[in-house]
Amino acid sequence: MAKSELLIKTLFSIRNKYEKKFTDQKVDCLQSIIINKLRSKNAVLLYNDVLLFLIAFPDNKNIYRLAQEKINELEKHIKGNGSLQYSLYNSGIRNSSLCAAFSFEIVKWLSSNFTANIRLNSFEAPDEQIRSILTAVMPKIETEKMQESKTAWKEWILRGLQKEQELLDGFIAIFDNSDLRPEVKDELWNTIGINTEIDCFLEPFLSEKFATPFYHRSLRKSSSSNKSFIPKRVLLEAREAKQIIDLSRMVLIGQLREIDPISFTYPNGVSYYSLERGYGIALFSMMPERQVPNDSYMGYTVFKNGLPIAYAGSWIMFDSSRIGLNVFPAYRGGESQYIFQLVLQVHAAVYKLKRFTVDTYQIGKDNYDGIRSGAFWVYHHAGFRPINKEQKELAAAEAGKIKNTPGYRSPLSVLKKFAESRMELRLNKSAFNFDAVDLSDIYAAILKKQFANDRYLAKKGAVKKLAGLLQIKNNSPAMNYILENWALVLLYKEKELRKNNELKKELKRLFLLKATGKEEVYIANMQKAKEFKKILELIWKELI
Repeated sequence: MAKSELLIKTLFSIRNKYEKKFTDQKVDCLQSIIINKLRSKNAVLLYNDVLLFLIAFPDNKNIYRLAQEKINELEKHIKGNGSLQYSLYNSGIRNSSLCAAFSFEIVKWLSSNFTANIRLNSFEAPDEQIRSILTAVMPKIETEKMQESKTAWKEWILRGLQKEQELLDGFIAIFDNSDLRPEVKDELWNTIGINTEIDCFLEPFLSEKFATPFYHRSLRKSSSSNKSFIPKRVLLEAREAKQIIDLSRMVLIGQLREIDPISFTYPNGVSYYSLERGYGIALFSMMPERQVPNDSYMGYTVFKNGLPIAYAGSWIMFDSSRIGLNVFPAYRGGESQYIFQLVLQVHAAVYKLKRFTVDTYQIGKDNYDGIRSGAFWVYHHAGFRPINKEQKELAAAEAGKIKNTPGYRSPLSVLKKFAESRMELRLNKSAFNFDAVDLSDIYAAILKKQFANDRYLAKKGAVKKLAGLLQIKNNSPAMNYILENWALVLLYKEKELRKNNELKKELKRLFLLKATGKEEVYIANMQKAKEFKKILELIWKELI
């Protein structure tokens, strides 16, 4: 193994150690590694991750500066080495390329803003299936011509393009002009499987305004509980909000990932909070036509010294939120526990939350990365406990073993068992006791009890009846979508609803806010809706 590759491994092993001897050793390694000699894909990826870690968690100004210089040199080395670029395909590292199928909104955004860095690669669906999908999306008068042959759809789309446009532009225009509901459009786009090739080109840092570096003497494992925690909101100019969105999207694309609140956000839906130790958190709400009808699906990106280091979503209903944490691989071994506590504190302060829950997927259910990273213990150390009794007792026993047995780690079989139960952190006993996922159980129980699982019968006339009871005359698609998703549940207690004028006022106000896309205002007003909360808790206790 080459000397530089050995030095990279050494640097990785000491990246999160902060005694003077390790600080000096980091400097020696950084100065001794010869970047132009690096040919191995694995060595380049490891070095890139170590440099990102050292920029996010530097010992001092010298290491921070050196790591920035070296990552710039590494990126130039990759850019000038074709064979290395090829080996780094789909790695997400800057100056390489990747290929995958992304959502319609992301492809549209890339095509509009970074035209030279995205191109069509292939389709996963066969020609006949693509033709069938286009028939559902396009006007009937256009699709008649597509019946001539299996590939006639391609010829027809190309025929309608301008000289500088390509087939991908045609697909984007067709889907953009469709009046289908966004989620239907998404599913049809995803079914086609439009693989695009994307250049990873974007600078990985926020502007200096958001990137004042913090230097470490050690890593912080936890945050002190501070009930008066008030995050400092930074007022954003439009270009700054755009930069936060661009960087949050691109770092996810580099990991071949997406989450809706970041994919479907917009500049006015972004807020940024400056925190201690070089941290900042951007919160995202979705554009109005993308918002979900029952709870509020929000997203966030955590920044450290200007680098995006973690992300996830939160589903807020009343004063309760389902939440998760995904730390990007390069930054694991840093301050994951402390980061999550900051995330919880910011969400609790901004959205006035009293309860958090974690889905089983975040813990590791059907998610090997969650098992491998020991996600359960990250949540456990933050105060979360399993909701199911069996897992709660098992967790207590495992915590005892970890405390009393040096070097003990929970085996995979135990971690998989943990992943069978959601987890909960209660900040206040009065917190709302269930989430939107629990509404699905309520819906299913009502469907079975009142309608013998006949969905057509359950749906028939329900939207019109609920709109009439609430005196809602707004019949926009957004309002109908909201009413449709609440009607069965609320009409289960139709008698109570008819005679409770305060409840009707609360529901009308909330549904109008949701339909117009004022998500933060919706959250605040939902928390004040005491009658709404009371009726849902009554239904829950009766049915579940």
